[in-house]
Amino acid sequence: MLPALSVGLAAFALYHATLLPGFDFGDTGHLQTAVGSPLITPRAGYPLYFAIGNLFVHITGVEPARALNLASAVEAAIACALLVLVGAELSGSVFAGAAGALLFTASYTFWSQAIIAEVYALHLLFVALTMLLLLRWAARPTLGRLALFFAVYALGFGNHLSMILLAPAFSVFLMTAPPGGWRSMLEPRVIVLALACACAGALQYAATMHTLWLLPQPPASIVDGLQHFWFDITKSDWRETMVMGVPRVMLGDHLAMYWFDLRQQFGVVGPALAVAGLAYLAITNRPRTVLMLLLYAVNLVFAYSYNVGDAHVFYLPSHVIVALLAGCGLALAGRLTARATPAAAVLLAAYAISRAYHDFPALDRSRDHRPTEVMRALTEGLDDRRSILLVDFNWQLVNGLAYFAKVTRPEIAHTGLPGVLLYAPALVADNQTIGRDVTLTARAAATLTATYGPLLPVVPDTRVNVPTLSDAVRDLPSGTRYVLCVLRPSRDLDVDAGDFTQALRTLTAGRPLSLLPDSEYATIAGRIGESPRYLAAATSPFRRHVDIGGVDVEIRMESWLVSDTIRRMGFGHVIAARQHTLIVERGVSFVAFDERGQPIRTAYAANIFAPQPRFLVAGPNAAQP
Repeated sequence: MLPALSVGLAAFALYHATLLPGFDFGDTGHLQTAVGSPLITPRAGYPLYFAIGNLFVHITGVEPARALNLASAVEAAIACALLVLVGAELSGSVFAGAAGALLFTASYTFWSQAIIAEVYALHLLFVALTMLLLLRWAARPTLGRLALFFAVYALGFGNHLSMILLAPAFSVFLMTAPPGGWRSMLEPRVIVLALACACAGALQYAATMHTLWLLPQPPASIVDGLQHFWFDITKSDWRETMVMGVPRVMLGDHLAMYWFDLRQQFGVVGPALAVAGLAYLAITNRPRTVLMLLLYAVNLVFAYSYNVGDAHVFYLPSHVIVALLAGCGLALAGRLTARATPAAAVLLAAYAISRAYHDFPALDRSRDHRPTEVMRALTEGLDDRRSILLVDFNWQLVNGLAYFAKVTRPEIAHTGLPGVLLYAPALVADNQTIGRDVTLTARAAATLTATYGPLLPVVPDTRVNVPTLSDAVRDLPSGTRYVLCVLRPSRDLDVDAGDFTQALRTLTAGRPLSLLPDSEYATIAGRIGESPRYLAAATSPFRRHVDIGGVDVEIRMESWLVSDTIRRMGFGHVIAARQHTLIVERGVSFVAFDERGQPIRTAYAANIFAPQPRFLVAGPNAAQP
């Protein structure tokens, strides 16, 4: 128990030190906004996640975003502690179990999800806990232990429905492990117990289903409500196009992406040890071998074939299996001599700690206030007495604005343009009559103009400062260290070629540059006014060290752009003098920094962190520049 507690505390210290301090864009922003709400729709799901989140908000007394981020760190730390116990059960060595758990603790993707409000830390906690309970039941099969396993497994569905991916492996193990044979699992009392636990677990969703009848357009009948509930809770519209939805032409690319992702988590050492661990289980316990193989294979195939922009997070359950098998690989050495396993465990633990030390600066989000800065700039000068904001932009920004306007600046009145477009002239007239400006985001302004033309003339809102990339670099002193990264932007965003060219001329004093036109990743680094110290363009992610004015700079591309459209930790990083100097996003990311690696100026273009322009519907009461 002491090794598990030690690993759990170490994991919490690591995650708490790198915790995101506030809200974020994307799904994280949605979760942070929804927590505490009395009405959670089936589409939002995750009733257990929100129940625990509400508890953290109440206990900590901090703002919801910070409380949910902290909840993830605690849940992730508990998951790591449980993995020590699971690894010890599998390998027969607490040292091997602890080493495997440490390897997973320091894995890149899990760490990145443990410091933000996301459901994956809690999901992995339930994966580890159900595995532990199942193995403990196999060691001493009693009805009480089986009931506990069924109950916890059912409870896990209240956080994430992907618990169903564990069912094939668990079912096979339950049929092959009991001393009474598979028929003992079909006894009436066992079936009744399993059904009772399943029904109790499903009750977690009762409140979300009841919410349907509190909406402006409630279901017409119970049957209609059940159909609506099932459609939303399982996200049927997504499943039809995304599950097993990877085009055949991309299967080879996804294989390359998985190998990149696996090495990002564990290097080459982890997978190699996992193969040895599988051999150890095959020698010592065939049912456990089948259990681990099926757990790995089912979760791997699901993630591999899931056509989403953040497939890397769905590999997490399979990464757990790799880490546990790596611990078992150490036990294989123990078959040669009793002292081999502890010695090998120390080496693997040292390897995991060295990886954590190396990745710490890149995964440290403790000073990441970019979402707040973007929203603060966009809403500068707005309040519900003098203005209303009509928005239509990237969904990740929409979720960030929802939190910012709910918690940070509740005086902001905003709504989505698509929902009011049909009666926009009346909305504009009513607001201008009472002296309120009607302001718009860029895409909302374009949509309004395309729909109503001169009837609702739109002009730039000059109260908002929207610096370009060339503006950001123009007045920096010669000799200032910088890194400029260009990653292929998302389909809905384009790099302003003229502005980008002007910025390059300023950085390099007009020296000609050549970058591969079809490159996915490009980087320019050096000192302003001089020829670049480093220039690279590639079609696959890379890591490079370069010396810029006596400062060691590591440039890390941490994404697979062909399939990654969402990277909550960023698509890459610039680490200067072991400082997290820049989080690289798709599009253009720029940083100028000093000799300590501290950012002097940061700028983004053609991504969600770029400055957002604002517009006004012209009228007699519209604000004047």
